[in-house]
Parts: sequence; structure tokens; C-alpha cells
Amino acid sequence: MPEKHRSFPNWGYLVLGALAFAGFYFVKNMGQKTVLKAMLGEPGGLINRAMSSARVSQRITSRTGKITAKNFKTEGISATKDTLAFRFFLDGERADATVRLWMAKRLSGEWEIVKSDTVFTE
Repeated sequence: MPEKHRSFPNWGYLVLGALAFAGFYFVKNMGQKTVLKAMLGEPGGLINRAMSSARVSQRITSRTGKITAKNFKTEGISATKDTLAFRFFLDGERADATVRLWMAKRLSGEWEIVKSDTVFTE
């Protein structure tokens, strides 16, 4: 008598699909926030909000077109840990933007963006 082949049940494909989607959603939406928080601590949330708002900023997208990718990099964190320079890159359809933020920790303990600069390249 031939051996019966057990196939993967149809619901199994649904579960695998749901897990793949959940993983993709986490990395896309929560991954950046988690990485920034782990890397920078408290100012990570402020930087994540700045990056999210820059992606939809009319001032930026009017020059770049739709944003297709983003990347980030920390710069010279001071020894006292009360200042931070941060740079992120936005790739657009027509041009790219580099946004640089300078942040300081106030006496209240809150982090605040004290200066920002955006440079566009074709």
C-alpha cells in the first residue's frame, strides 16, 4: 500500500502568512523606534517623531517628491550626554534630503531639538 503524504493544512498557510505580515509590520513601524530607543535612550522617541514628520513634511516633499527610503546616523555624542547631533537621510523620487538635528537636554530632563538644518541634493 502506498505511503500517504500528509500535506500542510490550509490553515497553516494562513498562520504563516499572518506571522510574516506581523513581522514585516513590526520591523517597518516599530523596528526603527526600538532601534533608536536602544541606541540613544530617551532622545530616541523625539528623533523618531522628527523622522516621521519629515517624511510627510510639505516643505521637504515639495522638493524631493515621494520619500522612498530613509536612513539615520548619530554624530558626536558629548561626554556629558546632554547634547546630541543626529543626521538622517531621506531618498525621494526627484531629490534626496539630509536632515541634521542638534538636541540638548534641558534642566527639566526633557530633550529638545534646538536647531535643525535640511540640505537637498539632486
